[in-house]
Amino acid sequence: MYKIEKYKKYLPVCVVIIVAISIIYIFVPKKATVSDWEELPMEQSETFTMETTSSSSSAKIVVDIKGEVKKPGVYELEPGARVEEIVLLAGGFTDKAEERQLNLAEKLTDQQMIYVPNKEEAKDLPIPTVTTASEGSSPMNIVNINTATLTELQTLTGIGPSKAQAIIDYREENGNFKSIAELQEVNGFGEKTVEKLKESITV
Repeated sequence: MYKIEKYKKYLPVCVVIIVAISIIYIFVPKKATVSDWEELPMEQSETFTMETTSSSSSAKIVVDIKGEVKKPGVYELEPGARVEEIVLLAGGFTDKAEERQLNLAEKLTDQQMIYVPNKEEAKDLPIPTVTTASEGSSPMNIVNINTATLTELQTLTGIGPSKAQAIIDYREENGNFKSIAELQEVNGFGEKTVEKLKESITV
């Protein structure tokens, strides 16, 4: 009993110490742990990855391919892609395709339409050839009105956006042009206009 009475006087001091330790533990901020610091770079990395993916996706071009391919449709490709790449994405040519009418090495542009004719459609069409300029002369830009894009058609003299779109609308509704003279069937193209263009276009 004497021993208990002896240490009883220290009890208030012990209580004060315990309360002080509790207050320090609760209210004093904890130092960052290793795991806390490890999470920050991961979050930054995820944000960077999302931004990069979004940027990469927005940079892609969209091209429509029709005609004699196994899976016609609209495809997304990387900038600078060639005709060969979209043909492969579309499952390749069908047995009826006249692939000689296409330049597989041609670079694709955004919103371009590629039409692959069948052998029956192409039997009366000349096989496209590559024209090279002779030394000292300027190269002539020959445009194929069956495969040219809206932008390419506008490189022709006297052809603006409306006339270029009229050519594309005509071939989508009626198929490929069989001859240069057939261009006169397109709204806005008379005999004189076609005569001026015949040296710079092909079918």
